[in-house]
Amino acid sequence: MRRLLPAVGAGGAVAAGTIVAGWPYLRHECPLATLNILVAGSLTTAGVLLAGSALLRRTGVLLAGAGLAWLTTWTMSWNTGALPLLGIAGSCLFYLLFGTALLLYPDGRFIGRADRAIVVVTAIVLGPLMAWSVLASRPEWNGYAPDVWWPAPLADQRVFGAISDAYLVIDPLLAVALGGLLIRRVRRVRGPERTVAPLVLFAMGVAMAGAALLAPAIEDDDLSRVLGAVASQGAVISVFPLMLAVATGRRALGAATAADRVLRLAAPATVRSVRDALRVVLHDPTVEVHFRLPGGEGYVDVDGQPAESTAPARSSGPRWTCDVRTRDGEPLAVVTGDPALGHHGAFTDAALRAGRLALENAQLQVAVRARLVETRAVHLREADAQAAQRRRMARDLNDGMQRRLAELERAAAAAEGVAAADPVAARTVLRRLHEGLLAANQEVRDLGRGLTPRDGDPAPPACSRPAG
Repeated sequence: MRRLLPAVGAGGAVAAGTIVAGWPYLRHECPLATLNILVAGSLTTAGVLLAGSALLRRTGVLLAGAGLAWLTTWTMSWNTGALPLLGIAGSCLFYLLFGTALLLYPDGRFIGRADRAIVVVTAIVLGPLMAWSVLASRPEWNGYAPDVWWPAPLADQRVFGAISDAYLVIDPLLAVALGGLLIRRVRRVRGPERTVAPLVLFAMGVAMAGAALLAPAIEDDDLSRVLGAVASQGAVISVFPLMLAVATGRRALGAATAADRVLRLAAPATVRSVRDALRVVLHDPTVEVHFRLPGGEGYVDVDGQPAESTAPARSSGPRWTCDVRTRDGEPLAVVTGDPALGHHGAFTDAALRAGRLALENAQLQVAVRARLVETRAVHLREADAQAAQRRRMARDLNDGMQRRLAELERAAAAAEGVAAADPVAARTVLRRLHEGLLAANQEVRDLGRGLTPRDGDPAPPACSRPAG
């Protein structure tokens, strides 16, 4: 409320000033006058409100400045003194400020070089090039009275006409480029703003294109047509405060219903359903939930895997981090997500506060799952130890027993060749010994292969059934 009253007061003052500035023309055009007054007043009001936000301070300042610039534009309707030049400057400044504000909405920063480039080009087109058109013309060529104050040291009808023709091409091109950049911004909006920002950006992209098509020719010598075109541009741009009001309403509705949607989407409450519900409500598919195990034994993710790096304090890293506590103030879970969520505290707090009960239910489930994960890990370690023992036994049989049997095999083979007493019987016995040793050696080899796990062997069970 503290911001609302000054914002409304500033908007009302600018709206009243717009009536005074455009009185010679607007008093005869009530519908257009209403829309243009709405544009100036609402832009100023929205700008003052947004300037109070750390995220949108620059956007708010630019919008408030655009409201004042639109007021200034209408001073040209008095057609006396330096007011026509003041009106031209106000019109150029309005489009520069308003276009820049749109490129900073809703996160208060440019996306890349293209945004900065179009701001620079627009500043050149509406600054030095417009100043050249003034210096190269006379007031009556622009539709103003010959006796108004007008610097014309470079007056040249052909140069002025060429600049005017150039604007007929430049204005639509700038509008199309701005529309393309706004569409790109729509695709990159993250977090809760995905439900509101596209409405504003898309509507304003269309409105700016319409305003460019309605822009009057610079060399129009009929002031009434020039003012009519300006009024029509204001009528088109008046869609901005309408869309801004709709966006504000949807944002408030989203925060008010966040609690209900989390509870509805998370029912029945499971570790995954809670996380997925938060992802849907917060419009962030990267949201993760790390649950604190009972007894302060650390944090685990929805799969029960340890999350040792997670701490209950807000992270200073690139990820948004929020700790959730029970009604008794005990640590319950840590929720992380896109950094854009950090700028929507009321929205995220409502969603997490409503989901506390579901998180408590899910915490019990994830604790059980963590125990199963730990049991499975112990079982796998035991299975690995048993497999290692089997491989060691197989290696011992292969390297020890097999070597000794091979030595006996060679000794028996040698005895067969030196037997003298009964060569026939000796050879028979020794041959049988030789064959028996060969068979024993083969059995040892087979046993060793049987102790070694093969690729096709079935895997050990994932977990054991609890005793009792």
